[in-house]
Amino acid sequence: MNTFNRQTLSNQAGELFSIITNALPVCIAVGLAATIGLVDVQLAGNLGAAVQAGVGIGDQALFFAALLGTGIAQGAGSLIARATGAGQYREAKVLASAGLLLAAILGAAASILTFIYADSFLTLFSNNETVRQSGATYLKLCSIANLPYCLMLTQSAILRAAGKSFSTVLPWFVATTLSVGLSISLTQICPNGKAYTLQYVALAWNLGAIFAAAIGHCQLKKAGFSMLDASLSAVTFFERAKQVLLLGLPIAATEAAWLGSNFFMYIILAHMSSANDAQAAWTIRLKIEEIAATPAILAINMTAASLVGQLVGAGDFARARKAAKSAALLSALLLFGAGVVVFLNTQLLSSHYASTTQSAQYAQVLLGASLIVYPLTAFYITGFGALEGAGSTLKPMLAVVAGLFLLRIPMAAWLAIQMDTGMTGIVVSIIISHAAVALCAVSQTKSFFDSKNKSTCGKKEPVLFAQANSANLG
Repeated sequence: MNTFNRQTLSNQAGELFSIITNALPVCIAVGLAATIGLVDVQLAGNLGAAVQAGVGIGDQALFFAALLGTGIAQGAGSLIARATGAGQYREAKVLASAGLLLAAILGAAASILTFIYADSFLTLFSNNETVRQSGATYLKLCSIANLPYCLMLTQSAILRAAGKSFSTVLPWFVATTLSVGLSISLTQICPNGKAYTLQYVALAWNLGAIFAAAIGHCQLKKAGFSMLDASLSAVTFFERAKQVLLLGLPIAATEAAWLGSNFFMYIILAHMSSANDAQAAWTIRLKIEEIAATPAILAINMTAASLVGQLVGAGDFARARKAAKSAALLSALLLFGAGVVVFLNTQLLSSHYASTTQSAQYAQVLLGASLIVYPLTAFYITGFGALEGAGSTLKPMLAVVAGLFLLRIPMAAWLAIQMDTGMTGIVVSIIISHAAVALCAVSQTKSFFDSKNKSTCGKKEPVLFAQANSANLG
């Protein structure tokens, strides 16, 4: 019995070590990307709360424009992970080519549509002219980067699925270095630099994204992947693109739910007293979350998707279930620690990023909830990521949409405005909605793997995970 327990603990420790090892480079890459947005908000804050709120709305709009790119990247990554898990390396290369072409097409469309409709978009979320003008300016100029950004997302997903997670760091490091470095330096050394802060910030991001996408292309070529694969005919492209879209669209819809919910929160905050300060505080809250929580959450989420995808492709559902559970618990534990750090430094963070006393007070209330919000969010996002890697994307999407739109938004509007509880009501609605979605994640994960275990009962499935990890896809 003792030998069995030691073996079990050893296996669990090895599983956790594998997750952490593969998640670390992704965490670094996502953290670097989040730094760009945080610096943008900091620079915008120097121009006032209204400009800061406008940039916050514009920044969310940029993510919204790239939603399909996000879905394509994660859908292609999950399919490639399952192909490598099953030892189908030729199929993995074809899927990668189809995913890259699809990302380029939709990224270009996103750039054009974002530029055309930027002004109309901002009028939906604020009545303040300064907020609308600054947000539209920021959104129009940054829209150029939508194409290379979508390519970067897909390139990173392919490299992760192929077991080359550390290769994802360099492109994002280059993007961050160029974007942050130029954003800060241009406003300092150019004539009237502060007056053109938004223009310089946008220019810096566009250049950073273009150079990073070029580096990602070179890395894929070294790994044996190419956008223009000789075996990828028009028929094959449409077949694989359909597969990617069927898996990726629910993922994109999940991201849309997050962003749409944030937009509705901006609308609710616009009806509070000191609306500009409330919206600026929400922007600060989002940006702190992108630095303190999002990198680790997304890193473990993406790692769980790739790992579970490979194990499902190899037919090892029992180990896939254990990996999903371990990743979700690990993510919640790590993000509890991050929540503690933010909670203990709430006043310092609020005063540093806020441009007014009122927005700092609002930000303190929002950031104080991190102790509860971060681990809950980490748990269910990682759990749903594991299900997405296994090919189940629709039910996780429905759970997130229901939690955000049937719980958070109505409750926030009722508590904050109708009951006049202000920012405290906003926080209560956030916590309750996240707790509800976390319960859905537990239920869906159990249901999915129970059904798979029943369907494979009595069948002997080949386990190709080790082979997939050591394969040279080049």
